[in-house]
Amino acid sequence: MTGPADPQLGALAALIGRVAQLLAGGDDPAARRAAAVNVEELRAAVAQAGQGGPVAGFDLAQIGAALAVFAEWLRTPSRDTEVRAERAMSELQTALGPLVGWDPAREDAARREQYRREARAALDEIFPDKPEKR
Repeated sequence: MTGPADPQLGALAALIGRVAQLLAGGDDPAARRAAAVNVEELRAAVAQAGQGGPVAGFDLAQIGAALAVFAEWLRTPSRDTEVRAERAMSELQTALGPLVGWDPAREDAARREQYRREARAALDEIFPDKPEKR
């Protein structure tokens, strides 16, 4: 697979990938701090790209503001910052359409399926279908 032709887009895609990978690892404080640094880099790249105004119809100021809220939540997780980050991401989805890789319903379904598999494996280990022959 080839990367984007524009080096800036490639760098943005790499940053987004790193943030997603760090956050997929669970609620690790070190990973959250690393993701916050990456989000700040992404925010700076968006700000630089948007100095000439909207790009391709996207309000980069709105995207930058949402990224700032998201980075704040990563640095200082609390219920308040989480709610603000969720609201900022929802507003971006409304303005821009679905965000790449951001599908809470699909992620919740996948997480529930993983829990089922793990529970089934644990139960199968405790209660095997066939008793052992002696």
